[in-house]
Amino acid sequence: MKAVQKVDINLLKSMPLPNWDDDTSKASRGKLLIIGGSRRLPGAIILAARAALRIGCGTVRAAVPESIAVPMGVAVPELMIIPLPETSHGTIAASAASKLLKEQMKACVAVVLGPGIDEDKETEKAIHELLAKTPLPMVVDAQALFAYDVKQKPIAPRILTPHEDEFKALTNGKEVDMTAPESDANEFAQQSNAILVLKGQNTFIATPEGSIFKNEAGSRALGTAGSGDTLAGIIGGLLAQGMQPTAAAVWGVYFHAVAGETVSEEVGHDGAMASDFIDRLPTIQRRLRQETGNSDDK
Repeated sequence: MKAVQKVDINLLKSMPLPNWDDDTSKASRGKLLIIGGSRRLPGAIILAARAALRIGCGTVRAAVPESIAVPMGVAVPELMIIPLPETSHGTIAASAASKLLKEQMKACVAVVLGPGIDEDKETEKAIHELLAKTPLPMVVDAQALFAYDVKQKPIAPRILTPHEDEFKALTNGKEVDMTAPESDANEFAQQSNAILVLKGQNTFIATPEGSIFKNEAGSRALGTAGSGDTLAGIIGGLLAQGMQPTAAAVWGVYFHAVAGETVSEEVGHDGAMASDFIDRLPTIQRRLRQETGNSDDK
């Protein structure tokens, strides 16, 4: 395992954000596909999609069960909505996987899988197929994590974003000291051939190559419903803009953390909502671009 690197401005200077010309089209700014949602949990994918847009992704397609497709399009009119076949419980049907693999993967650059997916055996089949066959970089979050096969080498980069309990499930119940998880995170990333974003009071990013990054920024405001969906959307939006997976994970964690700090400073630690973090992302990005020498202001 390599020495742990602290996520700070000096580190981020070595991972430049994408810069765009004034005439850059929305297609050039990234095309992201987010797969998720369910009748019971429609909000999570809305948060992920809004976060991807707010971090600068040019176009976002949201593939959701058909029963929530119209309400989602009304909630976020900037999205392209892809209605999917669904089960009787309002979750993604198994047949949706082949539809997405056939029709959508060539149109996108990166994928987020998981926000708002509800438990269902048929849905799990769709997740397994998407995890195994999606040829694009993918952020794997929430319910999709429980279907991830750590023994199967991925065909494209995967970024897993578990919190403590999800990580325990991924490691077959292993108890991990979240105050010092570096060794366990490093071992998992190398065995799974995936980038691990292990969320906690301090968030650790581990890569299959043995690099470990520790983020100490953030605030307790981040401990709220939808915060993880927001992080998944931020990372996915950066991936879709062409960032390398490790850089997208590191920057995504830091953007998310600084958004939490900003909300705490402006409105207090308590009562913050995930949408508060999302709305501040453009201003935060502008400031961090200036601090890291990444400013694209003309």
